[in-house]
Amino acid sequence: MKYAIVDIETTGGSAKSRGITEIGIVVTDGQQELKRWSSLINPYEHIPPRIEALTGISNEMVEDAPGFADVADEVEALLKDCVFVAHNVGFDYAFIRGHFEAMDRSWQRPKLCTVRLSRKAFPGLPRYGLGALCDAKGIRHVDRHRAMGDAEATVELFHQIAASERGQAAIADALKRGTRENWMPQHVAAAEFDALPDEPGVYWFLDSQGKPLYIGMSIKLQQRVRSHFSGTTASRKRQILLREMRSLKHELAGSEWMAAVMEDVRIRAHWPPLNRAQKQPRAYRTVVFYRDRQGRSRLAIRTQASARDAVRTFHSEASARAWLHEQVAAHDLNPELLGLGAWSSAEPVPREVHEANFEAAMVTWRDVASGWFIESGRTPDERGIIAVAEGHVRGYGFVEANDLNDHLRTAEGQSCLHELTQGLHPVAPSSTLDARLREEVLRNPTWVAQV
Repeated sequence: MKYAIVDIETTGGSAKSRGITEIGIVVTDGQQELKRWSSLINPYEHIPPRIEALTGISNEMVEDAPGFADVADEVEALLKDCVFVAHNVGFDYAFIRGHFEAMDRSWQRPKLCTVRLSRKAFPGLPRYGLGALCDAKGIRHVDRHRAMGDAEATVELFHQIAASERGQAAIADALKRGTRENWMPQHVAAAEFDALPDEPGVYWFLDSQGKPLYIGMSIKLQQRVRSHFSGTTASRKRQILLREMRSLKHELAGSEWMAAVMEDVRIRAHWPPLNRAQKQPRAYRTVVFYRDRQGRSRLAIRTQASARDAVRTFHSEASARAWLHEQVAAHDLNPELLGLGAWSSAEPVPREVHEANFEAAMVTWRDVASGWFIESGRTPDERGIIAVAEGHVRGYGFVEANDLNDHLRTAEGQSCLHELTQGLHPVAPSSTLDARLREEVLRNPTWVAQV
């Protein structure tokens, strides 16, 4: 078997948006070098000063160098029939594959990571960066942060790994088709992935300090976590996770709705740097109620950052207006008083009729004021409870199934439920959850309205 030890230098950390400035490749049989090749590469973009200071590669040096497309055939020939090996292989592999894909060329090879292999071959070392491993294993490492200099050091490291019994077993295990070693971040213990069930819950991607980089939810945890790293995408988020993620953990939720509540609470408590969606100021289209100077009941569409006090919340004005049209027809209301104008030549609904019908309609629109969701628990003997007060999610938690009874739709049963839910985790007002709440009530048979 042949192995191509690869190292690249780039203009930045994102394989999706940055270029390659240098490639070094050494082909080996695991014991001795067979051939080598290296070249500066013109990235056709400016090399940032901090990258130039790190690598010593300047814009002037690559000005007359070939672009990746010019050397792609040679690179492909060198890597053909070889296992792709690199220190932090996800980084180098993503750049090479991404550059082939930018040329509309499909390319892939089996790959090995010398960081992960070193952890198994040489357990107990304090650090597994290339420089630290070279110092620990007596490997000569010259021209650091240059492609061939780092590739030469990685070759010697790989030879030492392949010469050890532990290393041989690690290589054989990692080359098994479909093994998680080929796609997981190299610093994350495989046991942490194995512990993930395909059940509803929340997952955390943590950095070296144990701080969350990203928090997500899914009804199938293991499948969702794998989707972040498998496939061919080379997003900035994926590159950061491959480089900085050190561990992962999860929490079971019992149901999709409970997982959504838990995820929202966790994100707003920690604000992980890669959770962008919740950080963006949202502009909801809300339908709000008010009385005009003549005392007439009216609805209007407003743009708000919060869904609080809204009759309904939508993600677009078109959907909000469509809903208002439906309510005019369903409840025989005056469209002009709902901000829709005179939409037909028919006589408008008289004020007295509008007011009477409007009051009845408001009861329908606000029929999710207070109550509980009784969800599946994390175990068969447990139930999840999500508390809603005045149209907002206010608390969540888990209780013993035996503590609930079959009479929750009665005042006596709800009194019992009130006692059980006193210890729920509080939930601060959340536009994200409020926007989903009505949908959950309509489709979820576990909803228990307060009587």
